Amino acid sequence: MTVTPETTRRKDARLAMRLTPDQDVLIRDAAAATGQSLTEFVTTAAVTRAEDTLADRRVFRLDDAAWTEFAAILDRPAKRIPELAALLNEPAPWDR
Repeated sequence: MTVTPETTRRKDARLAMRLTPDQDVLIRDAAAATGQSLTEFVTTAAVTRAEDTLADRRVFRLDDAAWTEFAAILDRPAKRIPELAALLNEPAPWDR
């Protein structure tokens, strides 16, 4: 595991949950299979899921290469797409 400010920061918050015995075994087995502690495994899974869930709602993260590519795409001149123009010029179905 790479040492980052996130991994070296003091962790005071706790999260408690109730699980079925089957869920407990499944999660513990998966943690063991990845060589992670139970805390590491559950934290990583929960944080990843939370980031994915919120990504399109508040944060847009790209590495430098992806940002450069994204910015280049945004900076390209617009091009006309005849099919799209025709579609947008049709009356809406509810207006017919």
